[in-house]
Amino acid sequence: MASRTLHWAIVGAALLAAPACSPGRSKPPDLVVGVPKGDTTSTAGARAAAPVRPPDSGLFIDEGPAGVDIPEPTAGAGVAPPDATGWPSPVPFTTAQAVPESPVFILVAGSDARPGEDLLHARADSLHLLAVNPASRQATLLGFPRDSWVEIPGYGRGKLNSALSLGGPDLLSATVRRLTGLPVDYYVLTGFPGLAKMVDELGGVDVLIDRRMNDRASGARFERGWHHLSGAQALAYSRDRNDVANGDLTRSEHQGALIVAALAKMRGEVSDDGGVARWVGVLLRHARLDIPLGRLPALGALARSLDPARIRNIVAPGRLGFAGDQSVVFLTTAAVRLFDDLRPDAVIGEPEPSPPAEATAPTTTTTAAPATTSTTAPATSTTAASPETTTTTRSKVGGIFGR
Repeated sequence: MASRTLHWAIVGAALLAAPACSPGRSKPPDLVVGVPKGDTTSTAGARAAAPVRPPDSGLFIDEGPAGVDIPEPTAGAGVAPPDATGWPSPVPFTTAQAVPESPVFILVAGSDARPGEDLLHARADSLHLLAVNPASRQATLLGFPRDSWVEIPGYGRGKLNSALSLGGPDLLSATVRRLTGLPVDYYVLTGFPGLAKMVDELGGVDVLIDRRMNDRASGARFERGWHHLSGAQALAYSRDRNDVANGDLTRSEHQGALIVAALAKMRGEVSDDGGVARWVGVLLRHARLDIPLGRLPALGALARSLDPARIRNIVAPGRLGFAGDQSVVFLTTAAVRLFDDLRPDAVIGEPEPSPPAEATAPTTTTTAAPATTSTTAPATSTTAASPETTTTTRSKVGGIFGR
């Protein structure tokens, strides 16, 4: 109990040390964490199964080529060579937090708000639904192209990224729920400058860059291979859509790779609830919470429990087209099958057995690539999980999640 109290004290101190985010301060937050209002799914018991909707006429289209394959750019002066060897080895993890037993769905969005603009009412340039199956310790990171043509409740059809500007994270969450039939239990919204600052405070992330980038618009200039990215480099990598195959779809895949890389870094550094609290403290220095503070330790422990090799980073399949004079991405019927597959258990295909509760963590640095990503039909992941020691010192009864 004393150890748990100390962890809560660390989190509380971090919150008090965040003047930019404290009530009554004028400086806007870099990050907002909340629970969507108007969610029709239950977070206080068994979730009612979402109805399976047939594709709307004219909204989902037949499968086909995703886009135009852009040749790999030529090398040039200033293109950074690889400077990393892979994700850090996992460390054993012990937690006193109760993690949920039911799947959890978290909408992660990046706002393109410029300095002085409202983070919560700008366009959403990065959109992912993190679906977590705590029982199997698997997750699916489902990306959406920002120009996906969708039905926005109360506004008719439009680009998915405009839902945030029209009605904030609540409307964005409602739009994703309507599109996918999947719940949204929490949302995490950040601006690009805030993302860069948080990456720097955490000491950077290791990402496998799968093709050369040499894009003046985004500033992404990397040779293929493992790179240790600073905040500015991570931002450039996540914004490049000009010299990558399939444009916005590949950019969404790369944004997902950054999220997975952050989880891999957490797994290599955090060994207990005090470590989780330190990571939460970094977030709180930039964040505004629209959820009770007490939920963060369990959410952090849930994130730490994930093996990045058991996370599928995938983008909802779509094809480029036009709606009137607007260039958009029409999601395909393969996306509908993907949504239906995720609904019962947050996993593509059948959930795999959970890794052993007791195992020895490897002592060498892994050079394995992140889990395979597909922008077409989903496939079963074949990436093996990295073993680690995990000990839970209280029963998994739902705890702060109220499940």
